[in-house]
Amino acid sequence: MLHVILRASRTLTVRSSAFCQCGPSLIARRSQKALLHSTSIKLAKKSSKRVEKKSLNLPRFTTVSSLANILGVRYERLSKRLEQMGFEDLTHNFILDHETAGLIADEYGYEVNFSEGKEGEDLVPSKTPEDTSSWKPRPPIVTIMGHVDHGKTTILDYLRKSSIVSQEHGGITQHIGAFSVKTPVSKKLITFLDTPGHAAFLKMRERGAFMTDIVVLVVAADDSVMPQTKEAIKHIKKSGVSVIVAVNKCDKENANPDKVIADLAANDIDVEDYGGETQTVRVSGLTGLNMEKLEESIITLSEVLDLRAPDKKVPAEGWIIESQSKKGMGPLATVLIRQGTLKKGDILVAGKTYCKVRAMKDETGKQVKQAGPATPVEIWGWKEVPEAGDDALQAKDEQQAKRVIETRLLREEREKQALDIEVMNKVRVEAKKEAQERERQEELRKYGLVEEDIEGGTEKEEQSSQINVKYIVRADVSGSAEAIVESIKDIGNEEVKLTVLSHSAGAPIESDLERAQISGATILLFNMNIPKDIDNKAAKMGVKIKTHNVIYHLIEDVTEELSSKLEPIIELKVRSEAEIKEIFEIKGPRKKIIKIAGSKVTSGAIEKSTPVRVMRDGEEVYRGKFETMKHLKDDVQEVKKGRECGLSFDGWSDFRPGDIVQNYDEHAIPRYL
Repeated sequence: MLHVILRASRTLTVRSSAFCQCGPSLIARRSQKALLHSTSIKLAKKSSKRVEKKSLNLPRFTTVSSLANILGVRYERLSKRLEQMGFEDLTHNFILDHETAGLIADEYGYEVNFSEGKEGEDLVPSKTPEDTSSWKPRPPIVTIMGHVDHGKTTILDYLRKSSIVSQEHGGITQHIGAFSVKTPVSKKLITFLDTPGHAAFLKMRERGAFMTDIVVLVVAADDSVMPQTKEAIKHIKKSGVSVIVAVNKCDKENANPDKVIADLAANDIDVEDYGGETQTVRVSGLTGLNMEKLEESIITLSEVLDLRAPDKKVPAEGWIIESQSKKGMGPLATVLIRQGTLKKGDILVAGKTYCKVRAMKDETGKQVKQAGPATPVEIWGWKEVPEAGDDALQAKDEQQAKRVIETRLLREEREKQALDIEVMNKVRVEAKKEAQERERQEELRKYGLVEEDIEGGTEKEEQSSQINVKYIVRADVSGSAEAIVESIKDIGNEEVKLTVLSHSAGAPIESDLERAQISGATILLFNMNIPKDIDNKAAKMGVKIKTHNVIYHLIEDVTEELSSKLEPIIELKVRSEAEIKEIFEIKGPRKKIIKIAGSKVTSGAIEKSTPVRVMRDGEEVYRGKFETMKHLKDDVQEVKKGRECGLSFDGWSDFRPGDIVQNYDEHAIPRYL
């Protein structure tokens, strides 16, 4: 009864092209399962008879042929039933997931039990309650955002009386820095996130925007709104955080803060100068102009926002701001605490790793015993380097942390397995279709009814000829590695593409060298030196390692390498010409008839050793080299303008009177991405 309704409804739901062509896609599978499930429920309600179902155990994944054996039916009968249910082009080794197999088994009258166990324990961030009045006030988390070289770090330097700019390569911030600052006027604590301004760090700036309470949008008074300024505005709008505009470099002669404010208003920032609510402060991070006003604006806005967090009665939570592995110290991570109080000895879980806090340091390098809300600390004790941007959540003990990691690894493995199976199914279905098409073409060719698919073959050859340049990325912190991958992954075109085999924080290791040697990959290092032992081994193995300290130099280097793989444009430059006047035939060795082009040189000098082409009515009909060149009866190497000569061409004799013979040079013009 069920399969009758399924047949009637299959044209409405199940016969989607994505589902029918390569097995159930995720959306199609869910739609079909929902249809099967709802139909089963309706039939069960309408049926007056109660049918007792037999119990059946099913694995997480099973092939169609294995399912037929489990159900005790012939594969051919099951295949026909699956076609009635909307499955098409399924092979005997097509893999079904447990939900789909369960619904099929249900139609055969089985109550399905799945052999996999329940998912284990996990930690998730706590939800913020509606009433937070009992929580204690906390310092605001302020993100400095804006275009490169608009003075973001200079403003921070003035507030915390330090000099980060002089320590940075290329004068730009290379990764997120988190600092707690006690402001000189109000003596209140503010936590700053200094996000990089270069376009390469989109992901890191995006992460910074969502970790913050207030954004200080820095715009240079002599440069106004630029691409990264617009991008920062987009992130601000998306995250819904409050914003203060700092119009920087107002001490310069060519500064035009009024234009900056007008441009911001045109880009959907409701500045208070035009009747909006967004504060604008005209400052100079270099001279300190109006920096007290900027500080006052931040403190005032934070009081209006009434920022609070629980401190000691709840488990600690935070974000991984950046992470790295230091020689002699192991994996380290900067964590920004968002709630609770983290103490030495506590257990933190982040992604697929955890740590027992051995020590914590603040931004000055001073060890601290505990860290409360909105406090950034560098933490020792991680088992592995965590990923920047991951939640750091406190576990009760080390045993719970291990259980959580096992759960996450199992979930990741299942997701990977499901994706792998989907790819395998697609390959198998396509292989079946190709085999059927080959059989059909073979039958047609027997009777001369069809030709080879030349166009399709050409397309495949073109696809296989694409050059693949491979890289392994290593950086000082995981956030930088991630940003580099985001920056370079789309470099390329239909002729040359880029593949990042892996990216991570820390110096390259031997396995990286082995992988690079096997695959022909280049190792890119960012903001770090090559360890001597690795450098020596790389030289012996022939592995190329490139180091960079400035992100845009790295991008330029990668772009240049991929561009060098492009076929150059070949430009022909005609050096000389001759016109074919007559055609002679002479007897060669063994009485072979040889055709000779009687020609007259009209420009330049025709040379035997120079490449030649023959033009007819403006179209090229031959390209190659001369076989013989004679003046009168003598073999010559060159014939100058105004003289006559006899010419023959290597492997070609289809020339005619009036054809133009040209000597030419080839010039290779490099192409660029």
